[in-house]
Amino acid sequence: MRRQFSWVLCLPIFLIGCIDFGGSRENDKVEIIQEEKSPNGQYVATSFSCSGGGAVGYFYFNANLRKAGEELDQLDILMGKHKDWKAFAAIEVRWIDNENLEVSYRQKESPAYKENNAVKVKSKYGIKIHHLIKKEEP
Repeated sequence: MRRQFSWVLCLPIFLIGCIDFGGSRENDKVEIIQEEKSPNGQYVATSFSCSGGGAVGYFYFNANLRKAGEELDQLDILMGKHKDWKAFAAIEVRWIDNENLEVSYRQKESPAYKENNAVKVKSKYGIKIHHLIKKEEP
């Protein structure tokens, strides 16, 4: 009997521990900074900011490339190994032509960011992505 009573007391605590308080990406606040359609209108390049994460929180800038008509997925990014690190800023997208997209940005250069910043999408949907790192302003 005593064992059943302790299980009844522990069950609610266990269930509360399984609940995700604010960790859902559907509650992210995404702000589009710049959005450019490819010259042929088939693709959309977007620079954006994203914030969310509840009490822990995150805020980052990144870029996305998708087919026209598709929703922006804030986790489908063009730069960075860790999807919600704030390692990039002042992101601009520019179509060179239908097969080439230029993404320019500033990035943090400290050793802590070296591995994250080394990961960059070089091609998507057959479109070559040219990464142009802007110099820090004095």
